[in-house]
Formats: sequence, C-alpha cells, structure tokens
Amino acid sequence: MRHYLKQLIIALVAFYIAYSLIPTINLGPDPKNILIAVGGIFLTSTAIHPIFSLVLLPINMLTFGLLSLVLNITLIFALIRFLPEFVISAYNFPGANIEGFIIPAANLNQIETIIAVAIIITIVQKVLHLIFD
Repeated sequence: MRHYLKQLIIALVAFYIAYSLIPTINLGPDPKNILIAVGGIFLTSTAIHPIFSLVLLPINMLTFGLLSLVLNITLIFALIRFLPEFVISAYNFPGANIEGFIIPAANLNQIETIIAVAIIITIVQKVLHLIFD
C-alpha cells in the first residue's frame, strides 16, 4: 500500500512541476480533469511501464530506458484525445539566464510542447524514484 501511495505522490508532483513550468497547459474548469491526468500518469508508471519494460527489455536497454518517455508522450496524446477540455498549446519560451548559464529562447509548436511536458514528467519521476527508493 505504501508503494502505491508513493507512486501516486510522485505522479502528482511530476504533473504539478510540468504544469508549473509550461504555462500553456489548460485543464479546463472541471476538477476531474486533474484527477484523470494524475491517475493516468500513476497508472502508466505502476501498471503499464513495468509490463512494457519487461516485454521490450532489449529495446529498453538499447535506448537507455527511454521507453518511459515514449509511454508518457503516448499518455499525453491520449489525454488530449479523450479529455476535450485538456489542451496543450504552443509555447514561446522566453529564454533564461541562470547564474551565467544561458538557455536561449525557443518557439515550440504544439507537438514539441507535448514532448517537453513528457520530458519534464519523465525526468521528475526518475529523479524522485532515485531519491525515494
């Protein structure tokens, strides 16, 4: 039971960080959309990811574990398809200067923004799993 609660909290934190970093994510007025989005991430990380990792083990080893990124991209596309109020729009990143480390400005279209959201969710999930496991 503790394992599932930890997975749920990790999914919630990962989605919150992605939602905070990418301001063009729109969940709509219905609070169920948040629960469905976090539940989808939770379900993907607890049930679907272990099965795909085992079945596609050689591919997962060759791609250094990028299978979870592909699963998260697929999940976000499915959420956009089945939740009519869930929208991820194009994002114009203004750039950043973090203590001399310059990140240039970028204009991301909708697909690139979806991939960026999936990358953020995947990285946060991996880091939190490393910290709490």
